[in-house]
Amino acid sequence: MDHLAHVAKLRALGYQNKYHYLEEALSRNIGFITAAEQDRLMNATVAIPGLGGVGGAHLVTLARLGIGCFHLADFDVFEPVNLNRQYGAKTSHLGRSKLDVMMEEAMNINPYLEIQAFPQGVAQQNVHAFLDGVDIVVDGIDFFNFEIRRMVFNQARTKRIPVVTAGPLGYSAAMLVFAPDRGMRFDDYFDIHDDMTLDEQLLAFMAGLAPRATHRRYIDPRSIDWAKRQGPSLGAGCENCAATAAAEVLRILLGHEGMRPVPHYAQYDPYARRFHQGYLPFGNRNPLQRLKLKAMKRALRKGSNAVAAEPPRSPLVTDAGGDIPDAVMDYILRAAIQAPSGDNCQPWNFITGKNRIDVLLRPDADNSLFNVNQVASKIACGAALENLLLAASRYGLEGEVAYRPEGKSPDCLATVRFHRSDNEEDPLQRFIWERHTNRTRYRRRGLPPEWMIGLIRSLDCYPEMELKLYHTKEAIRTIAGLVYRADRIRVETRALHEHLIRMIRFDDKAASQARDGFPLKNLEAGRGGEWFLRMTRTWSAMRVFNRLGLSRIVPLISYQGIVQAPLVGLLKCPDTRSTTIVEGGRALERLWLTATRMGLSFQPMTAITLFWMRWRMRQLDAFDAKQKRMLCSLWQSYHDIFDVAPDSPEGHVMLFRIGFGRPVASRTLRRAPEACLLPN
Repeated sequence: MDHLAHVAKLRALGYQNKYHYLEEALSRNIGFITAAEQDRLMNATVAIPGLGGVGGAHLVTLARLGIGCFHLADFDVFEPVNLNRQYGAKTSHLGRSKLDVMMEEAMNINPYLEIQAFPQGVAQQNVHAFLDGVDIVVDGIDFFNFEIRRMVFNQARTKRIPVVTAGPLGYSAAMLVFAPDRGMRFDDYFDIHDDMTLDEQLLAFMAGLAPRATHRRYIDPRSIDWAKRQGPSLGAGCENCAATAAAEVLRILLGHEGMRPVPHYAQYDPYARRFHQGYLPFGNRNPLQRLKLKAMKRALRKGSNAVAAEPPRSPLVTDAGGDIPDAVMDYILRAAIQAPSGDNCQPWNFITGKNRIDVLLRPDADNSLFNVNQVASKIACGAALENLLLAASRYGLEGEVAYRPEGKSPDCLATVRFHRSDNEEDPLQRFIWERHTNRTRYRRRGLPPEWMIGLIRSLDCYPEMELKLYHTKEAIRTIAGLVYRADRIRVETRALHEHLIRMIRFDDKAASQARDGFPLKNLEAGRGGEWFLRMTRTWSAMRVFNRLGLSRIVPLISYQGIVQAPLVGLLKCPDTRSTTIVEGGRALERLWLTATRMGLSFQPMTAITLFWMRWRMRQLDAFDAKQKRMLCSLWQSYHDIFDVAPDSPEGHVMLFRIGFGRPVASRTLRRAPEACLLPN
């Protein structure tokens, strides 16, 4: 509906002119502002560069406040990624110009608005026209578009136009006011120089925008992708900014007292329940700010070198019929290889065919003592199998699994044939990309009983599996003692130590090249632990530490990790046949993904269970007499706590701890799907 149609509709309702309509439409503003002030707002012109998260909310809020004239600029279109926070982002508006949509939204509020549109956005060639005749600028520019922001602010100062910026930082609004006749200039406050890199300018802007940073306590800094120029943003924060900025716009346009230009600052955070306002002498040139910026630069350099997993974007499929598109098959394989594996050895290969994937064991991937009869690798392949079935559910595909299919390679563990289904996407699919091992210290916080029930229910589709959960201090201490003794054997066994060192990637370059094993930071060992691992890269060095008794430190860390956890679990399977072990891996992945969906941290504690499997299979040649005696001393307590009958054929898939940990410093990488594909 265009401007004239809106006016015609109002006249049909009895409103014969602009003032007749606006007098009633804006009547509830009167009392907070006077009728004379309302009239002044109706004749004011506000420029809003950018109509995204905050810009769109600014426009609507100011239109309802009664601002009568706008200069609006935006060159972008609405996309699904905008839906969580941008006023005009609706499914009916996807692909449409943000400027066109937001002009319609504003005209729906006040069809008498005077709007000058700049569909190319703000640039050097039109910034003077954009600011011409403007009373105030309200910043709606994307955080990463710093060059345009700097130009607009500096040109506004030259034209003696005040600028209000309110940045959505989490739930909070961080506000600064730049006045043309007092306070600091934009470049002076943020300490911006032409010889700075864009990253340095952005860091300076972030530091100066919110000197007290109330949002810091709940934002995950890893979610900011500096390379791609994107970061998290909440609709609640954008709405908070619109309200904060609108109050300041009213104050400035009506000449009310209380404007505080930079270096004054303010930030209100409803989630943190904090309001900070203050005065920052010299802006970012303040000594404390300079120290803060140095720390932020170090964190940025560290973050840019950090190894992290990145989920692929799900391909869009408009035709659900026919064969599986190559893009969907690639997505399914990328999901499969996100499965956990012993020391991240990734012991799988795949063969794809028409609507089919074969999952194959890669027996040479893990030759460690832990991988007795390839049990650990088969568990990992089962987890990969579960992942690819979950990923297929996103596209309405259901997989029929045939174990050990005839006519296939001896290494082929399963063949999955896909067919169309009316089933909904499995909600666990979304958490394939979030699941990871968390070795940090867990908080001493118990799990609600319903959460434990949820973990148990996650295995309803695998009724032959048994999940034992332990939450009492006595039981957890008993298990921690067993793990401690098993870990002592692990660190004192040369083959296991050398295997661990082979799988550690001691720098980011090695991790990026190998794309398997552990980045050193992933082990969460701290500076002392990392020094210890570097010092003991050779067995001769490790043997010296063992003789000094320092080898007991590593098992003690495992002991403390379990004791601090609110929950320890053991997943059992009925026997150790190959197919059963693979199914155990599938069940483990569902359990782990369920814990991830609940927001829980999860860490496998596998040494004790894999030693037990090797003991049951009587493959003990790798252990000396002392180690055999130590192992033998474990089993009575092990059988008692885990309820193992003497003649039971059962297998133990994984022992693990669950709790609430800190964000991990680094994630493990995976080989590319094509590196795992074998010819058909």
